[in-house]
Amino acid sequence: MIYRLCTFFLFASLCACSTTPTETNGETNSLRILVVNDDGIQSPGLSALALALSDVGEVVVCAPSGNRSGASHSSVAFSETLIVNEIQMEGANYACSISGTPSDATSFGILHLGAENNFDLVVSGINRGANVGKIAHYSGTVGAAMEGNYHGIPSIAVSQESRMKDFTATAQWAARFARALLKEGADPNICWSINAPQKPKDGWLGAKLAPMGGGYIQVTGFRKMKPSKDGPETADGFRAAFNFKGQYPEGSDTEAYLQGWITIAPLRFNWTEESLLNESWIPDTNQVRVSD
Repeated sequence: MIYRLCTFFLFASLCACSTTPTETNGETNSLRILVVNDDGIQSPGLSALALALSDVGEVVVCAPSGNRSGASHSSVAFSETLIVNEIQMEGANYACSISGTPSDATSFGILHLGAENNFDLVVSGINRGANVGKIAHYSGTVGAAMEGNYHGIPSIAVSQESRMKDFTATAQWAARFARALLKEGADPNICWSINAPQKPKDGWLGAKLAPMGGGYIQVTGFRKMKPSKDGPETADGFRAAFNFKGQYPEGSDTEAYLQGWITIAPLRFNWTEESLLNESWIPDTNQVRVSD
């Protein structure tokens, strides 16, 4: 089933379309969870998360049609027609892919799929690769979760060590965290960023709350490469060079993650530094002359 949406603002007005979550065995759970990601609809981390969360509440999945890693909180819904395809996924009452970005998937899920029955939680992931510290700013996984906060819904972003092939353990722990968070009372302005390191045979060290900080991946420069065949003859090609020995402050989520802890960083949607709103050094605008 395909829907072509011309602009972002059409999301809320298309409630009459037939793309709505269905009930399982005539019953629905009281909690509704929107599951999204940035690795794409085919990601095993997404399916593992949806299945684990089905024990917590009714799961609806909306994810990008392909890999959108590094998309942060970007959107193409203001400028592109979005194509939505319904699919089947174990653990999900309804699942679909969308041609937009991770945050577009969240918006469509909330405003269209949740138009008649609101979601209680947005959970994004499970991403292949950690999003601790400054890396979270690049993350489409975190961006998709933050979009939930934009719409007043609490959110969780889940990522794990890229060398881990199995997502089951992280998914099960994330589901337990989601249940505890909803029971505790989740702040709709907070995105809880979870990062799971490589799991030893005898288990993780534990879970630790820690502030976002540091960067274990650093771009150290750019290497000149042969440009693609489709590029202009005068063009130069460049690829970023990476260093995985970045610096991080003591007590940060990056440090705890690299030590072997599951880290939990509560990220606030509002970036404002309140302490700087009363500064007196701002220049007087009346001193600026505008020529005719």
